[in-house]
Amino acid sequence: MSSDGSKAVKLANEKTAKQLSVALKNVDQLDAYGCRFSLTGELSESNRGQIWTIIEENMKELYITSSMGWNPPEKKEELFNPLARFILITSQDHPDQIAGYSAFRFEHEEEEDLVYCYEIQISRSHQRKGIGKFLVKLLEAVGQKFRMEKIMLTALDKNAGANDFYNAMGFQLDPSSPTYHEDGDEDYEEDENVDYQILSKVLV
Repeated sequence: MSSDGSKAVKLANEKTAKQLSVALKNVDQLDAYGCRFSLTGELSESNRGQIWTIIEENMKELYITSSMGWNPPEKKEELFNPLARFILITSQDHPDQIAGYSAFRFEHEEEEDLVYCYEIQISRSHQRKGIGKFLVKLLEAVGQKFRMEKIMLTALDKNAGANDFYNAMGFQLDPSSPTYHEDGDEDYEEDENVDYQILSKVLV
């Protein structure tokens, strides 16, 4: 994937957090929660610590039992990449505490401009309160605002709850996924070592 493969992606990667937040006007706001955008370099140490704690609590065991494995230094490098952008959800009662977040990047792959969603993570005490749906809707608004063609993400097969959620939100198996094949494709052979899917949603 490339972060500068098209004019639209280059322009999107130049936007400030304030400019990205314009997309908030196009989604219904969450009751009892605040929302803000942040570039990686703008995250405080407290922000980084909370972001990491949430993903570790939610995903560590799933990664350990997957083909990807759990490698904290490698995961932190991916998560806090300089080109990553964050949507941070905070409780109005405790504005210094992150209730959930999305980490995403603007990228160009296979001649398509993408919002690649690297993470949607919700703190366990704030799950099932509409935060995940809000984050997906906001990612859609961001993508549309900055002329991206798709939202794309990687989902582990074992993360059944996440897969059900993404399917309900309109995501489908992307042609770039190693598990993708056309109906009637006699040459397709399933790889038992592949335990993840690449999902996408077209932005119109």
